[in-house]
Amino acid sequence: SLYQVSGPVYAFERGFTRSLVLRTNEGIAVIDTFSDEHAAALKLSIQKAFSGEPVRWVIFSHNHLDHIRGPAIFTGAEVIAHADTNALVHDWPEAGKGIATVTRSITGDQTLLLGNLEVRALYMPYSHSHTLYGFYVPSASSVYAPDMMFVKTLPPFDFPDFYYPGYIRALDRLIALNADHYIPSHTGRGSKQDLVDYRDMTVAFQTVVRREILSRGVESPTDGPALREALRAAYAELQPKYGSWHGFNDMFVPKFGRHVGGTYLGY
Repeated sequence: SLYQVSGPVYAFERGFTRSLVLRTNEGIAVIDTFSDEHAAALKLSIQKAFSGEPVRWVIFSHNHLDHIRGPAIFTGAEVIAHADTNALVHDWPEAGKGIATVTRSITGDQTLLLGNLEVRALYMPYSHSHTLYGFYVPSASSVYAPDMMFVKTLPPFDFPDFYYPGYIRALDRLIALNADHYIPSHTGRGSKQDLVDYRDMTVAFQTVVRREILSRGVESPTDGPALREALRAAYAELQPKYGSWHGFNDMFVPKFGRHVGGTYLGY
């Protein structure tokens, strides 16, 4: 479904994924297209809601393939993304089929003027990929938080591409905007408080897992018995608060392992 968030800011959600759709006086901008199926459904919804208004811009929030498949359906659109995106996609020739080439490369923070609409692309280095952007539309007090906001949900396999200190800095930066509307790229719709809760859950996991492995003198992730003790202790502490979150039991072990690995290696 395509729904209005605020003013010129819309969102299109299909299953697990949600694109940002921006309506300007010169056409439509889309942030993240996800898949061929998502993009095709998105195009039909835009044509129905905004007949005669072309999609002028497609923006990739970051280089991960699950966010950037399908944009070729928007013929003639300018494709905007981090300067390293084309090279990173080139490394995956089979998976990258149907992904449009970036035609306007950006680095660092950028203010994008899309028709009459100002969009602030906020660079989040060393977080979830080194190409990640969040997006702030000041006139609509709206923030798009791709892969930086999950509503009462543990992310799948806790993001193999994830640098904990930088990720928390990214979440804190979005929270500090104090916008009226926060839009996640996955899971249910939410609010600023949901982003705060997700940030606090991520910190709680890191804090508890780090404490449990260091208190046991775990010097290597090959110390199976000690890690099993730490896992049980961490589960007992975290489950009462976060056990009702979607995917908690399914994703607890990979999330625990991810935080162990990050603590051991420094990421």
